[in-house]
Amino acid sequence: MSLSSYILRKFLSNPREALRIKKAGDEIREYAVWRIYTQLEMEGILQNLQTQAWWSFKDQVLAKLLCDALVEEGLAAWEGDRIKLKRSPEKPAITTIEAADMLPVIDRAAEALPRALLLGEKPSRDKTQALTAKLLDNFAVKLEFEAAIDEAGLGSLKPGSTIADIHPRVGTSTLTLLERTKARIVVIEPYQENIEITRRLVELHGQESRVSFVHSTPEEAELPEKVDAIFMGELVHWIPSPRLALANARRMLKDDGILAMAQTTYSSVGLIISVPGYLLGAVQAPPESGELRRTLTGSGFKIEKWLESLGVALVKATPS
Repeated sequence: MSLSSYILRKFLSNPREALRIKKAGDEIREYAVWRIYTQLEMEGILQNLQTQAWWSFKDQVLAKLLCDALVEEGLAAWEGDRIKLKRSPEKPAITTIEAADMLPVIDRAAEALPRALLLGEKPSRDKTQALTAKLLDNFAVKLEFEAAIDEAGLGSLKPGSTIADIHPRVGTSTLTLLERTKARIVVIEPYQENIEITRRLVELHGQESRVSFVHSTPEEAELPEKVDAIFMGELVHWIPSPRLALANARRMLKDDGILAMAQTTYSSVGLIISVPGYLLGAVQAPPESGELRRTLTGSGFKIEKWLESLGVALVKATPS
């Protein structure tokens, strides 16, 4: 079941809520389009994108992502390695609480855009930590994680099983795993401050006995025993070495274990929303579907299930 099908099923008994959630997602995307376009226009960068090749900018990843996003939104068209503008977006009305909650994140990302694009300087982590937390702990991300957990069958793991939650950052995936499974959770997190945030959330929910913490990067983590499952939520484009992290995950996983993944892909739906993520902490653009498949298989996994919609891939894989 893809993410779009999961949302329909989840709100089948409450179609009005389903429509409201869809509207919130549309409003966030439309606001991001308008806000980013407006920032580029104010800084005179739209003209640069029409006269300079995307690869001539200091941050080539960001330049290509911006150009592709503008084209996918129907605001521009490719002309060789430059774009030609076709129209400008209108400022959308914001009517949902979920969308209004995300506006400050999009605004701050847009403000950081010119310096990142022209000078290659993204905001430092200490200045974006709160914004990143809000970006990764919203209703859409939680729905992704719920769907990935359910589609991989992690809820069927027996009590006493162990799931490694890889780099959960502010603990959204950890809490979702606690809610939807009976397993113990091992949090592998490279930043001590994120460990403390997640630890406090776990304590708030009275689940301390089910969660342990390992302070390590996804690429270098070691566990005393292999685990029954591994969860990776929106991780691949937030770490420098996805292939190394996946290869290490394979080493930590039992031979009959499960890898569950929710991952934004480089597709038409996810492009414009990927811009704030890239500016606020992601180290690269989201992977294309084929690239992600190759990374998984090249790291020792067999893809058992691949469901992709709304710019998100829900993946279940097992050791090959």
